[in-house]
Amino acid sequence: MKLKQQPSDFIVEEIPSIEISSEKDEHAIYLLEKQGIDTFDAIRSLAKQRHLPLFEIGYAGLKDKHAHAKQYVSLPAHFNVQGLKNDLFSLTFVGYHRKKIKIGDLQGNRFTIMVRDLKENDLPDIMVRAQTLPIFGVPNYFDSQRFGSVINGEFIATMVIQKNYEHAVKQYLTAYQKSEPKKIKDQKRKIQASWNDLSSTVVYNKAFAIVIKEYVKTKSWLAAYKKIPAHLREMYINAYQSFLWNDCVKEVLKKNVEKNKLYSVKYAVGALLFYTHLSEQEMQKTPATFQTISDTTVFSESEKPIVDQVLSKQGITQTALAIEADTGNFFKSRPRQVLLIPEQFIISEPTNDEFNSKANVKRYKIQVSFSLPKGSYATMVTKRLFNQ
Repeated sequence: MKLKQQPSDFIVEEIPSIEISSEKDEHAIYLLEKQGIDTFDAIRSLAKQRHLPLFEIGYAGLKDKHAHAKQYVSLPAHFNVQGLKNDLFSLTFVGYHRKKIKIGDLQGNRFTIMVRDLKENDLPDIMVRAQTLPIFGVPNYFDSQRFGSVINGEFIATMVIQKNYEHAVKQYLTAYQKSEPKKIKDQKRKIQASWNDLSSTVVYNKAFAIVIKEYVKTKSWLAAYKKIPAHLREMYINAYQSFLWNDCVKEVLKKNVEKNKLYSVKYAVGALLFYTHLSEQEMQKTPATFQTISDTTVFSESEKPIVDQVLSKQGITQTALAIEADTGNFFKSRPRQVLLIPEQFIISEPTNDEFNSKANVKRYKIQVSFSLPKGSYATMVTKRLFNQ
């Protein structure tokens, strides 16, 4: 199975929660259509090209670069950015709204996904799973996209919980993904080579330099850690909390679903459990929501043993998650839906895959489309359908 062989293979369209009016109001609303660039970079490019204050641009959600995305952004109405179009993104005026768009101002997303490189003998099972998916849904896990900050299997948040701030800073400054730009990788290798004498290290990356300068000045790894950009530190915490939540849901399924119905699928930080189908009793036993873990969360009688088991496996306690006083970061507590039923689910018949078929090898492609609430991952549906 192959996803995102080209940007048009993965289309995501925001379903906004705001009302867009034709009557002039304080903020103009635009449809941002992009591919080959993520939301942050598209907005930064927009601000730079039209000399706009970055903080004035509102958006509801983040879309990655490996997709054809359609999302909504807002700007104060006195800015004129109509007609902006380049190879990576375009901006089209669609109306007005009283307020700036904020993170979360969407009901969900509509996905249209072309899945390629399918073998003929896999097709019957895929179509059977497609029949059960709109009935039994999928576990609402966080998928691999959530864990881009986890390099070599190491969560920076666990280092922070253990107060090993040197390890956390070193991971930020020296660990890298293969996909990172060569300039960044070269800088990180240079820092790694001179780790025992950072005072003499010349670094051109501004963010890295600020962290190193703080350590050289204070000799405090905690002070240096707090100089890592705030959005990255928040990402580290969110990634680990999401990992813990995924493990809790796996335990929920083990507890409530017959073992012979469960199977695992790998993802960036381990494996996830899925089910072939659920009985009515199993669906009733499975809780509608499960809370994310924080030091302040009060868990129900059914949740507490699962949380204790997951944290014990990690070698930490719930109280150890109280890191705000030292770092300014904290774990947020909120309920998250456990099972997810995709809406308006449609699957095409298999057709010839022109990209992956060869003279003596026949491959197929299938298109699926569906809508999910905000915060849910379309790749959970593809994992459930295609077992990978």
